[in-house]
Amino acid sequence: MENIWVYDDEFVKGLIHIEGDWIQELYVDYFFQNKGIGAMLIAFAIRKFDVRHLYVLEKNTRAIRFYQGFGFSLTQERRIQEGTTEFIVKMDR
Repeated sequence: MENIWVYDDEFVKGLIHIEGDWIQELYVDYFFQNKGIGAMLIAFAIRKFDVRHLYVLEKNTRAIRFYQGFGFSLTQERRIQEGTTEFIVKMDR
């Protein structure tokens, strides 16, 4: 398990949680979005850990497009996110 944090000026701006070749979580604080932090974290995870899989909320088309920009593609795997009524979809690269 790896956790990579972007921390500056006493603020956590973003983080990525990696387990094996899976991205378990990517988070960029709302105030720091659209500044390249998420892209930097994904690029680092691909280069350093060769991540290949992730799940994303099906309705989060913005995130899906973001991940597609890094070579991830939607698979046919789709399931309900535990504890919610929301669907998540698997993406692989």
